[in-house]
Amino acid sequence: MDMNMIIWAETMMQNEYGRVLIWLGFILFLMAVDVITGFIQAYVNRKLKSGKMSTGLLKKFALLIVLVAIVPLTILLPDIISVSVIIGVYLLETLNEMVSIIENLNKLGVATDIFEPIIKRLNNKNMNEKD
Repeated sequence: MDMNMIIWAETMMQNEYGRVLIWLGFILFLMAVDVITGFIQAYVNRKLKSGKMSTGLLKKFALLIVLVAIVPLTILLPDIISVSVIIGVYLLETLNEMVSIIENLNKLGVATDIFEPIIKRLNNKNMNEKD
């Protein structure tokens, strides 16, 4: 690993917006993993559809625009509110991407037993909301 990258990350972590940028990079990484695992599981399960893939990619792009646009918009809010808004939105999106990756891995047949209680709870909540 290049030491310059570690020094850069250390420097970025010293202010709030640097931490937000690193978190945004992590979410971007999770989005890429989600797209790749989604494509692989659709291919393996013979459910590959261009319309569904296009819709998913457009959603990811729209989410990315929101995640990037929220940073300058929160500058207008007081400091404590702006940090809370960014943390809340980024945390929810991080959790959303992780759950989606786990679902894709589960559809691929990869053992995700450790996450099973969380997925069941989320699925039960979704079923109750549909009623």
